[in-house]
Amino acid sequence: MAKQAFRRLKLAATGLAIGTCAPAMAQADRTVLPIPRAPFTGKIADSVLDSTPAPSAPVRAPQGAPNVLLFMSDDVGFAMSSAFGGPVSTPNFDRLAQTGERFNRFNTTGICSPSRAALLTGRNHHNAGVGWLSDLSSGFPGYNGRVQPDTATIAQILRLNGYNTAMFGKHHNVPAQDRSEAGPFDAWPTGLGFEYFYGFPNGDSDQYSPELYRGISRVDPDEGKGKMLDERLADDMIRWIHNQKAGAPNKPFLAYLSPGSAHAPHQVPPEWIARFKGKFDMGWDQMRVESWRRQLAMGIIPKGTRLTPRPADIPAWNSLTPQEKAYHARTMEVAAAMLAFQDAQLGRVLDELQRMGQLDNTLIAVVLGDNGASGEAGPPGTINELRGMDRIPERKEWMLANIDKLGGPETYGNYAVGWAWAMNTPFRWVKQYADMLGGIRNGMIVNWAGHVAKPGSICGEFSHLIDITPTILDAAGLPAPKEVLGTMQKPMDGESLLPALQSCPAEKPRTQYFEITGKMGLYHDGWFLSGEDGRPSWENLGPGGPNPTVTWTLYDLSKDFSQSTDVSAKYPDKLEAMKALFHSEGEKNDVFPIDHRFGMARAMSLMQPDPRKHFDFWGKDVSIPAIGSGPTLMARPFTLKADLKLDSAQASGAVVSLGSKFGGWSLYLDKGHPAFVWARSTDPQETFKAVSDKTLPQGVSTLTMQFQTKQPGGPAKIVLSAGGEEYAQLDVPVNYFSPSGNGESLDIGRDLGVPVTKYVTPHGMIEGDVPHVTVDYP
Repeated sequence: MAKQAFRRLKLAATGLAIGTCAPAMAQADRTVLPIPRAPFTGKIADSVLDSTPAPSAPVRAPQGAPNVLLFMSDDVGFAMSSAFGGPVSTPNFDRLAQTGERFNRFNTTGICSPSRAALLTGRNHHNAGVGWLSDLSSGFPGYNGRVQPDTATIAQILRLNGYNTAMFGKHHNVPAQDRSEAGPFDAWPTGLGFEYFYGFPNGDSDQYSPELYRGISRVDPDEGKGKMLDERLADDMIRWIHNQKAGAPNKPFLAYLSPGSAHAPHQVPPEWIARFKGKFDMGWDQMRVESWRRQLAMGIIPKGTRLTPRPADIPAWNSLTPQEKAYHARTMEVAAAMLAFQDAQLGRVLDELQRMGQLDNTLIAVVLGDNGASGEAGPPGTINELRGMDRIPERKEWMLANIDKLGGPETYGNYAVGWAWAMNTPFRWVKQYADMLGGIRNGMIVNWAGHVAKPGSICGEFSHLIDITPTILDAAGLPAPKEVLGTMQKPMDGESLLPALQSCPAEKPRTQYFEITGKMGLYHDGWFLSGEDGRPSWENLGPGGPNPTVTWTLYDLSKDFSQSTDVSAKYPDKLEAMKALFHSEGEKNDVFPIDHRFGMARAMSLMQPDPRKHFDFWGKDVSIPAIGSGPTLMARPFTLKADLKLDSAQASGAVVSLGSKFGGWSLYLDKGHPAFVWARSTDPQETFKAVSDKTLPQGVSTLTMQFQTKQPGGPAKIVLSAGGEEYAQLDVPVNYFSPSGNGESLDIGRDLGVPVTKYVTPHGMIEGDVPHVTVDYP
């Protein structure tokens, strides 16, 4: 045994340890994945002594294939970062721009999930099955909500070609009903080719108390305590890269960093906010002019580009009161700080790659926003994003009273549409407007040492998210596969931008459609068609209702960079030809049928009522998504019964909790006293609480909660009882709220994420057990 151990050590020292594979054999055909195993070329006899092994041929990436760092921020407008003439200093985006190439005619889809599907697959969003937010499926091919097997992701393709793959951050491509531990998990990053995932599978996340997953498992809520989400993502990415290079130093990686910033909630450490104090006091009208001038001076936009006027729905800055101006200026300081903080975290990753000697061998693609800046908070802005989406105005006095809490853990804010419009300078409108450049045009940077002919240059080639995957494949020397995991693949819709790093072409033929929630656009060889349905992005329905009249306009972007001048009256034949081409592209990409409804108006029409009238939850460690995976515990009558086994008559902790303090309710114990809190928001006028003056006994008992209400949107009465005796009751004026934020859950025996209320125990952990909870509808 000692001799065998010595031999193993000796072999290991020479790099020939038992189990080490021989050099990879040539792998000519990579169009069918996984690559078939090579035929055995050795000799097999009865005895191993008379047999000849064949060298193992592991799948390896092509010689010289680079690492890939893919980065996409959230809701960052074209004119927010200093790399594209914006007011927010972003030195790390700037350094990538100065040594790489910026694309100033780069386009996204106009909203979260579709943009992420287009980025990862190289196909148009409807073509990949994600024509709208993944949260809900409408049952039509273009609106399934899941990336489809016939549109394999760049992660799947690279993994099967010898790369390691990992994702960090936001993955808004998991349908709501798939976000529990029951899965299915094919739409999760680990089901789409990422070997490792650390992030969140929903639309946004609290930056202070995120609900994170590693793989498909919930992360301990105390992990990373005291650090902001973006910092935690960068930490984990650096840790993963260290370990990947330790285990396979010559194996390239795909690392995708997708922070949830600068999407709402706008939350960032106060010292970062202080850096921007007073810098936005001039307001959105003047800021837009200043950004436009910077963009012209930097060459970000062509000379002669017009600054498009402020839409009538956005108030002039000078129409605001001094108090309103102070409040709105502060919201922009917070948003700016959030982007600056994000930039610093990417900088940490870049610095570490440089320290490791990996930066020069890494292709970096940075997409500054998955759509234009978000105007979804409307003219007033919000301190509670999802509460604002109830379409009932927040109390102005309460919003203004929170000015010093903006950016902190007590607010879940988003700035007013005026700032979003300014962050999209010089374009028209904001996120969701797939027919306006303010909704779909974002800054993009490609950086690859030694491959950019003119570092710091600006390329005006029309480009799109669907071009990123073909670009990565081109850089790695890999073909777009014809078959992946037994499924024949749709062709890529995008094209490689790698040639543009050597010589940015003059305008070349290109056709690209756009559509989000009934707002339609079409680019064709320099022309742009806009189909506008009149719905503001902060409303669920426009004035024309669910079947509005669409207004069609036409722009010559070859002469009009900012989409400032409608030329449809001058070119009526061109307008009609473009409309026909849009319809053709729409049919080809599964765009139809078009739905003009947004938010709850769309969700309510698509939700399928659960036929069950009885639900069981076994154990105190159960958590499921707040909506989509279980009973609807609001807006309709129900009875909840919780079997308890308490450690003492003074036991504390959550029995059942739903959502957070920004939108949620909790049935809990306060030192033995049954209690209930209903929080439609953090506004004291929308928060209601009842605490019993009696306590439950130590040991076994059953606590019953009756939710009595007659119709959705009406008042409700909550009655708590045990052993046939009433313990407390509470009246609430409205029986519905949006459980906030998007990653919040229905928890048994605890309250994870952002808590609904303050508990005696950490995370509201019950002092005892909740063996069984039932919910019954009448």
